[in-house]
Amino acid sequence: MRRHRLFCPALSTGSVMLSPEESHHVIASLRAKVGHEVILFDGVGGEGVGLIVRIERRRVYVDVTQVTHRPFELRHRITLAVAMTKTHRQGYLIEKSTELGVAAIWPIIADRSVSRPDAAAVERWSRRAIEAAKQSNRSWVPTITAPRTFSECLKRLGDFNASSITHADSALVPFNTFLSAQIDGASLLVWVGPEGGWSDIERDLAVKAGAVPTTLGPMVLRTETAAVAVCAAAAMHGVVTVPGQAE
Repeated sequence: MRRHRLFCPALSTGSVMLSPEESHHVIASLRAKVGHEVILFDGVGGEGVGLIVRIERRRVYVDVTQVTHRPFELRHRITLAVAMTKTHRQGYLIEKSTELGVAAIWPIIADRSVSRPDAAAVERWSRRAIEAAKQSNRSWVPTITAPRTFSECLKRLGDFNASSITHADSALVPFNTFLSAQIDGASLLVWVGPEGGWSDIERDLAVKAGAVPTTLGPMVLRTETAAVAVCAAAAMHGVVTVPGQAE
């Protein structure tokens, strides 16, 4: 029988209670029963195997016998600083970036942004990321922050080993070349602009602060396509093969 994956941020050995959302999923969608074996993950590398030991009306309890830690999946930890698309394409961006191994997503408000999301959108995106992590067998769920301005993101550039700002100009450094120059385990901030592209001021400020201007190819990509291309390039660039260790 296939073992279902469930999100449990307070993962530990012993008896754990699933969240209302995950409990509902177990009861209403999976129709799992007491005695079924499941895999729990906490979103920051922790993963445990356990048995469902009790099901109440709205709560599911799992007995976890062992917790292991899985390393981050990719050689580089990509944080996407992305000017979010129109609402109907946002879920795709979150889902596919998560499946491809993104470490964090920072929605930003750029000069030419077409969307200015609110707190409810962040909650919706976070749930979409959890579901995508389940589907793609990830133990890491990307952190999704509240929307911030371009200037606020610029101040955080020093928190990363390197940064790149993508632009539709085939004469720039290819993004794959930028990736190849980074050490294993590097944290990278990658800027993906809005549909209308970055303003000259934004691009100049980012480059002056140390971001490398890169290209994803000769085509002009939609924002969500560019975000997926960045994550796919990182995913193809290499994975971590160190096995998890029991805690």
